[in-house]
Amino acid sequence: MTNSTQHDGTTDPLPDFHTNINQVIGYLWGKEHADYHQQDADGRARHIIGPLTRLRAMIDPTGHHTPNDCCAPTKRYALLVPGLITLYTDAPTEAAARHELALEGGNTLDLRDAYLTVGRLTITALDLVPAAAKLDKIDDTLIDDSLPDADFHISDIARVAARILGDNWTATAGAYAVTGSLENKARGTGTYTLSVTDGTLQLQHERWADPCAEFDGNDLPALADAVATAILDDLCRNEHCGESTADGEGYDGECGNCADRTARAENAKTEETPRTARRRPGTWAARAWRKLLAHTRNRQGH
Repeated sequence: MTNSTQHDGTTDPLPDFHTNINQVIGYLWGKEHADYHQQDADGRARHIIGPLTRLRAMIDPTGHHTPNDCCAPTKRYALLVPGLITLYTDAPTEAAARHELALEGGNTLDLRDAYLTVGRLTITALDLVPAAAKLDKIDDTLIDDSLPDADFHISDIARVAARILGDNWTATAGAYAVTGSLENKARGTGTYTLSVTDGTLQLQHERWADPCAEFDGNDLPALADAVATAILDDLCRNEHCGESTADGEGYDGECGNCADRTARAENAKTEETPRTARRRPGTWAARAWRKLLAHTRNRQGH
Protein backbone atom coordinates (compact mmCIF):
# COMPACT_ATOMS: atom_id res chain seq x y z
CA MET A 1 0.00 0.00 0.00
CA THR A 2 1.38 3.39 -1.00
CA ASN A 3 1.37 6.36 1.36
CA SER A 4 -0.59 9.20 -0.28
CA THR A 5 1.94 11.73 0.99
CA GLN A 6 4.95 9.85 -0.38
CA HIS A 7 6.71 11.40 -3.37
CA ASP A 8 6.37 9.10 -6.40
CA GLY A 9 8.40 11.22 -8.84
CA THR A 10 5.42 12.30 -10.95
CA THR A 11 3.59 14.83 -8.75
CA ASP A 12 4.72 17.59 -6.42
CA PRO A 13 3.88 16.52 -2.84
CA LEU A 14 3.81 20.18 -1.77
CA PRO A 15 2.36 22.16 -4.72
CA ASP A 16 1.86 25.28 -2.59
CA PHE A 17 5.21 25.10 -0.81
CA HIS A 18 6.53 28.48 -1.96
CA THR A 19 3.24 30.22 -1.26
CA ASN A 20 3.04 28.72 2.21
CA ILE A 21 6.63 29.47 3.14
CA ASN A 22 6.28 33.06 1.93
CA GLN A 23 3.19 33.49 4.09
CA VAL A 24 4.98 32.09 7.13
CA ILE A 25 8.05 34.26 6.62
CA GLY A 26 5.88 37.32 5.94
CA TYR A 27 4.00 36.75 9.18
CA LEU A 28 7.19 36.27 11.19
CA TRP A 29 8.82 39.29 9.56
CA GLY A 30 5.88 41.52 10.49
CA LYS A 31 6.05 40.42 14.14
CA GLU A 32 9.82 40.75 14.39
CA HIS A 33 9.90 44.03 12.51
CA ALA A 34 7.61 45.63 15.11
CA ASP A 35 9.78 44.18 17.90
CA TYR A 36 13.00 45.39 16.20
CA HIS A 37 11.93 49.06 16.38
CA GLN A 38 11.23 48.74 20.09
CA GLN A 39 14.79 47.63 20.88
CA ASP A 40 17.78 49.72 21.88
CA ALA A 41 20.98 49.78 19.81
CA ASP A 42 22.37 46.61 21.41
CA GLY A 43 19.10 44.73 20.96
CA ARG A 44 18.90 45.73 17.30
CA ALA A 45 22.44 44.58 16.65
CA ARG A 46 21.60 41.04 17.87
CA HIS A 47 18.06 40.90 16.46
CA ILE A 48 16.79 38.08 14.23
CA ILE A 49 15.17 40.56 11.81
CA GLY A 50 18.36 40.86 9.73
CA PRO A 51 18.63 37.19 8.70
CA LEU A 52 14.85 36.96 8.39
CA THR A 53 14.78 39.96 6.03
CA ARG A 54 17.52 38.48 3.84
CA LEU A 55 15.68 35.16 3.71
CA ARG A 56 12.44 36.90 2.74
CA ALA A 57 14.17 38.81 -0.05
CA MET A 58 15.82 35.61 -1.34
CA ILE A 59 12.64 33.57 -1.69
CA ASP A 60 10.26 36.38 -2.69
CA PRO A 61 9.37 35.83 -6.40
CA THR A 62 7.96 39.37 -6.84
CA GLY A 63 11.19 41.22 -6.08
CA HIS A 64 9.29 43.72 -3.93
CA HIS A 65 11.43 43.06 -0.85
CA THR A 66 15.11 43.90 -0.44
CA PRO A 67 17.66 42.74 2.15
CA ASN A 68 17.72 46.26 3.64
CA ASP A 69 13.99 46.55 4.41
CA CYS A 70 14.47 46.07 8.12
CA CYS A 71 17.01 48.80 8.79
CA ALA A 72 15.45 51.84 7.12
CA PRO A 73 13.95 54.32 9.62
CA THR A 74 10.17 54.23 9.65
CA LYS A 75 7.44 56.79 10.22
CA ARG A 76 3.84 56.25 11.22
CA TYR A 77 1.45 57.27 8.43
CA ALA A 78 -2.24 57.94 9.07
CA LEU A 79 -4.33 57.45 5.91
CA LEU A 80 -7.97 58.52 5.51
CA VAL A 81 -9.57 55.73 3.48
CA PRO A 82 -13.11 55.86 2.05
CA GLY A 83 -14.92 52.59 2.50
CA LEU A 84 -18.20 50.80 3.13
CA ILE A 85 -19.07 49.85 6.70
CA THR A 86 -22.02 47.67 7.68
CA LEU A 87 -23.71 48.65 10.96
CA TYR A 88 -26.57 46.86 12.69
CA THR A 89 -29.07 48.37 15.11
CA ASP A 90 -32.41 47.22 16.45
CA ALA A 91 -35.20 49.75 15.95
CA PRO A 92 -38.96 49.74 15.26
CA THR A 93 -38.63 51.73 12.00
CA GLU A 94 -36.00 52.81 9.48
CA ALA A 95 -36.38 56.41 10.69
CA ALA A 96 -35.61 55.30 14.23
CA ALA A 97 -32.59 53.33 13.02
CA ARG A 98 -31.26 56.38 11.17
CA HIS A 99 -31.83 58.52 14.26
CA GLU A 100 -29.77 56.06 16.28
CA LEU A 101 -27.00 56.16 13.68
CA ALA A 102 -26.95 59.97 13.69
CA LEU A 103 -26.95 60.03 17.49
CA GLU A 104 -24.17 57.49 18.03
CA GLY A 105 -22.09 57.97 14.87
CA GLY A 106 -22.08 61.74 14.43
CA ASN A 107 -18.56 62.11 15.81
CA THR A 108 -15.29 60.30 15.20
CA LEU A 109 -15.33 56.88 16.83
CA ASP A 110 -12.03 56.33 18.63
CA LEU A 111 -11.44 52.59 18.89
CA ARG A 112 -8.86 53.14 21.66
CA ASP A 113 -7.45 49.79 22.78
CA ALA A 114 -9.81 47.67 20.68
CA TYR A 115 -7.94 48.38 17.45
CA LEU A 116 -9.00 46.50 14.34
CA THR A 117 -6.17 45.08 12.24
CA VAL A 118 -6.01 43.99 8.62
CA GLY A 119 -2.68 42.26 8.16
CA ARG A 120 -0.10 44.83 9.24
CA LEU A 121 -2.63 47.69 8.95
CA THR A 122 -4.18 49.12 12.09
CA ILE A 123 -7.56 50.88 12.15
CA THR A 124 -7.61 53.35 15.03
CA ALA A 125 -10.76 55.38 14.37
CA LEU A 126 -13.87 55.55 12.22
CA ASP A 127 -15.58 58.64 10.80
CA LEU A 128 -19.14 57.72 9.89
CA VAL A 129 -21.36 59.73 7.54
CA PRO A 130 -24.93 59.15 8.76
CA ALA A 131 -26.47 61.24 5.96
CA ALA A 132 -24.90 58.99 3.32
CA ALA A 133 -26.18 55.71 4.79
CA LYS A 134 -28.24 53.49 2.47
CA LEU A 135 -30.55 50.76 3.72
CA ASP A 136 -28.96 47.35 3.14
CA LYS A 137 -31.09 44.76 4.98
CA ILE A 138 -34.17 44.48 7.17
CA ASP A 139 -33.79 41.39 9.34
CA ASP A 140 -32.66 38.83 6.73
CA THR A 141 -34.18 40.59 3.70
CA LEU A 142 -31.56 42.19 1.46
CA ILE A 143 -32.58 45.51 -0.08
CA ASP A 144 -31.88 45.90 -3.81
CA ASP A 145 -29.51 48.64 -4.96
CA SER A 146 -28.17 49.22 -1.48
CA LEU A 147 -24.62 49.95 -2.63
CA PRO A 148 -23.67 53.57 -3.41
CA ASP A 149 -24.12 54.72 -6.99
CA ALA A 150 -20.45 55.68 -7.33
CA ASP A 151 -17.09 54.64 -5.90
CA PHE A 152 -15.85 58.21 -5.44
CA HIS A 153 -16.70 61.19 -3.25
CA ILE A 154 -18.39 64.42 -4.31
CA SER A 155 -15.20 66.21 -3.32
CA ASP A 156 -13.37 64.15 -5.97
CA ILE A 157 -15.69 65.63 -8.63
CA ALA A 158 -14.81 69.14 -7.44
CA ARG A 159 -11.09 68.33 -7.44
CA VAL A 160 -11.11 67.06 -11.03
CA ALA A 161 -13.33 69.96 -12.17
CA ALA A 162 -10.84 72.45 -10.70
CA ARG A 163 -8.08 70.73 -12.67
CA ILE A 164 -10.13 71.07 -15.86
CA LEU A 165 -10.87 74.76 -15.22
CA GLY A 166 -7.15 75.47 -14.89
CA ASP A 167 -5.17 78.31 -13.35
CA ASN A 168 -6.20 79.73 -9.96
CA TRP A 169 -9.16 77.37 -9.48
CA THR A 170 -9.07 75.47 -6.21
CA ALA A 171 -11.24 72.71 -4.78
CA THR A 172 -11.91 71.91 -1.13
CA ALA A 173 -13.73 69.03 0.51
CA GLY A 174 -16.58 69.61 2.89
CA ALA A 175 -17.23 67.59 6.03
CA TYR A 176 -16.61 63.89 5.38
CA ALA A 177 -16.12 64.70 1.67
CA VAL A 178 -19.90 64.56 1.01
CA THR A 179 -19.70 68.08 -0.45
CA GLY A 180 -17.10 69.82 -2.58
CA SER A 181 -16.44 73.50 -3.24
CA LEU A 182 -14.73 75.36 -6.10
CA GLU A 183 -13.46 78.92 -6.14
CA ASN A 184 -11.16 81.21 -8.10
CA LYS A 185 -10.00 83.81 -5.59
CA ALA A 186 -7.85 85.67 -8.11
CA ARG A 187 -10.94 86.23 -10.24
CA GLY A 188 -13.29 86.81 -7.30
CA THR A 189 -15.83 84.21 -8.39
CA GLY A 190 -17.24 83.41 -4.99
CA THR A 191 -17.82 79.79 -3.98
CA TYR A 192 -19.58 77.09 -5.99
CA THR A 193 -20.68 74.09 -3.90
CA LEU A 194 -21.46 70.56 -5.08
CA SER A 195 -23.86 68.56 -2.92
CA VAL A 196 -26.71 66.09 -3.14
CA THR A 197 -30.07 67.75 -2.51
CA ASP A 198 -33.31 65.78 -2.76
CA GLY A 199 -31.37 62.89 -4.29
CA THR A 200 -29.84 65.03 -7.06
CA LEU A 201 -26.28 66.25 -7.44
CA GLN A 202 -26.49 70.04 -7.69
CA LEU A 203 -24.10 72.95 -8.22
CA GLN A 204 -24.98 75.93 -6.04
CA HIS A 205 -23.42 79.42 -6.03
CA GLU A 206 -23.27 81.17 -2.68
CA ARG A 207 -25.01 84.30 -4.03
CA TRP A 208 -28.10 82.61 -5.47
CA ALA A 209 -30.96 80.64 -3.97
CA ASP A 210 -31.50 78.41 -7.01
CA PRO A 211 -28.90 75.86 -8.21
CA CYS A 212 -26.81 76.66 -11.28
CA ALA A 213 -27.11 73.13 -12.66
CA GLU A 214 -28.06 69.54 -11.85
CA PHE A 215 -26.13 66.43 -12.88
CA ASP A 216 -26.72 62.74 -13.37
CA GLY A 217 -24.40 59.78 -13.88
CA ASN A 218 -21.64 57.95 -12.04
CA ASP A 219 -18.60 58.54 -14.27
CA LEU A 220 -16.08 60.79 -12.51
CA PRO A 221 -14.41 62.41 -15.59
CA ALA A 222 -17.76 63.05 -17.28
CA LEU A 223 -19.30 64.58 -14.15
CA ALA A 224 -16.24 66.78 -13.54
CA ASP A 225 -16.31 68.01 -17.13
CA ALA A 226 -20.03 68.81 -16.84
CA VAL A 227 -19.42 70.74 -13.61
CA ALA A 228 -16.58 72.75 -15.18
CA THR A 229 -18.78 73.57 -18.19
CA ALA A 230 -21.67 74.65 -15.95
CA ILE A 231 -19.38 77.01 -14.02
CA LEU A 232 -18.04 78.59 -17.21
CA ASP A 233 -21.60 79.00 -18.51
CA ASP A 234 -22.62 80.69 -15.28
CA LEU A 235 -19.67 83.11 -15.20
CA CYS A 236 -19.19 86.27 -17.26
CA ARG A 237 -17.27 85.47 -20.45
CA ASN A 238 -14.65 88.12 -19.66
CA GLU A 239 -11.82 86.10 -18.14
CA HIS A 240 -10.90 88.75 -15.56
CA CYS A 241 -14.48 89.14 -14.27
CA GLY A 242 -15.82 86.87 -11.56
CA GLU A 243 -19.49 87.91 -11.72
CA SER A 244 -22.30 85.49 -12.47
CA THR A 245 -24.78 85.89 -15.31
CA ALA A 246 -27.54 84.14 -13.36
CA ASP A 247 -29.34 87.39 -12.50
CA GLY A 248 -30.24 87.88 -16.19
CA GLU A 249 -29.07 91.50 -16.27
CA GLY A 250 -26.33 90.92 -18.85
CA TYR A 251 -26.36 89.60 -22.40
CA ASP A 252 -24.09 87.90 -24.94
CA GLY A 253 -22.34 85.96 -22.16
CA GLU A 254 -21.45 89.07 -20.16
CA CYS A 255 -22.67 90.04 -16.69
CA GLY A 256 -24.69 93.22 -16.25
CA ASN A 257 -21.70 95.44 -15.40
CA CYS A 258 -19.55 94.21 -18.27
CA ALA A 259 -22.47 94.42 -20.70
CA ASP A 260 -23.04 98.07 -19.68
CA ARG A 261 -19.35 98.91 -20.21
CA THR A 262 -19.39 97.22 -23.62
CA ALA A 263 -22.52 99.16 -24.64
CA ARG A 264 -21.02 102.51 -23.56
CA ALA A 265 -17.82 101.81 -25.50
CA GLU A 266 -19.76 100.90 -28.64
CA ASN A 267 -21.98 104.02 -28.35
CA ALA A 268 -18.95 106.27 -27.95
CA LYS A 269 -17.38 104.78 -31.07
CA THR A 270 -20.61 105.26 -33.04
CA GLU A 271 -20.89 108.92 -32.01
CA GLU A 272 -17.25 109.65 -32.78
CA THR A 273 -17.27 108.36 -36.37
CA PRO A 274 -19.66 110.98 -37.96
CA ARG A 275 -17.82 113.92 -36.38
CA THR A 276 -14.53 112.66 -37.72
CA ALA A 277 -16.00 112.17 -41.17
CA ARG A 278 -17.35 115.77 -41.22
CA ARG A 279 -14.15 117.30 -39.88
CA ARG A 280 -11.77 115.68 -42.33
CA PRO A 281 -13.33 117.08 -45.55
CA GLY A 282 -13.40 120.59 -44.02
CA THR A 283 -9.73 120.39 -43.11
CA TRP A 284 -8.82 119.16 -46.58
CA ALA A 285 -10.82 121.97 -48.23
CA ALA A 286 -9.15 124.66 -46.09
CA ARG A 287 -5.70 123.37 -47.01
CA ALA A 288 -6.62 123.30 -50.73
CA TRP A 289 -8.00 126.87 -50.59
CA ARG A 290 -4.83 128.18 -48.92
CA LYS A 291 -2.65 126.51 -51.57
CA LEU A 292 -4.72 128.01 -54.41
CA LEU A 293 -4.62 131.49 -52.85
CA ALA A 294 -0.83 131.34 -52.39
CA HIS A 295 -0.35 130.16 -55.99
CA THR A 296 -2.52 133.07 -57.32
CA ARG A 297 -0.60 135.62 -55.30
CA ASN A 298 2.71 134.36 -56.62
CA ARG A 299 1.54 134.71 -60.22
CA GLN A 300 0.36 138.26 -59.50
CA GLY A 301 3.79 139.17 -58.08
CA HIS A 302 2.69 139.64 -54.49
